[in-house]
Amino acid sequence: MIIVGLPQSVLDCLKNEMQIEMEHFFEKYDSFDDGFKRRANKLLFNMLMDSKKSVPLDPEIHYRQDGSDEQNEFMDAMFSCFQQLNISKSTEVYKAIYKHVNRGENEWFPIVVISSPVDDYSEQPAEMTVYRGCSLKSFEDKSYRNRQSWTTDFDTAKAFAFNHYGFDKEDRVVIKTTISNSDIFWMRAGEREVVLNPRFTPLSDVIKLDYEQCNRDGQI
Repeated sequence: MIIVGLPQSVLDCLKNEMQIEMEHFFEKYDSFDDGFKRRANKLLFNMLMDSKKSVPLDPEIHYRQDGSDEQNEFMDAMFSCFQQLNISKSTEVYKAIYKHVNRGENEWFPIVVISSPVDDYSEQPAEMTVYRGCSLKSFEDKSYRNRQSWTTDFDTAKAFAFNHYGFDKEDRVVIKTTISNSDIFWMRAGEREVVLNPRFTPLSDVIKLDYEQCNRDGQI
């Protein structure tokens, strides 16, 4: 049996230039049948080759995929990544994909792992308080520690906990966490987002707000 796999050049680009989290990517990619994988591989290879050219990528000309909704969602997301590669010419393209407008929306989009500090944050306070909206289960099993995206703004975390993406609100909480400045990998300019070391260990963590508190206070 022939196993359909990504072209090596595409795989290398996703892993090294885009810094995409490959387990999450392959969970999606491997959900498709071999027929679609072959078509997707050809399109992804073409995107990679054309992204190195000076001409902007055009989805209408090159990459229009007439498939199922899930297939089109995947190809649209990957086109967005290669479009950023085309714009950046490989210069920190992972940062552009990480902060892409489609990241965190309801549709599937690749996860980028910021694997090292973008800048020197040693002049920040030695300890910093950050917040994140997540599920109660994520807090209890500590899986939230695998998440890089946090915020210094409590109201932003509350919105992500209870107002975005159609989550079961009764299962949502806002975590308040104290972290060391050595775990800061990126503080996005103009944003209140703090991107943490994906292997950070919190100095302290508590549930700042749960559904019952939020509902009792009339905040949702």
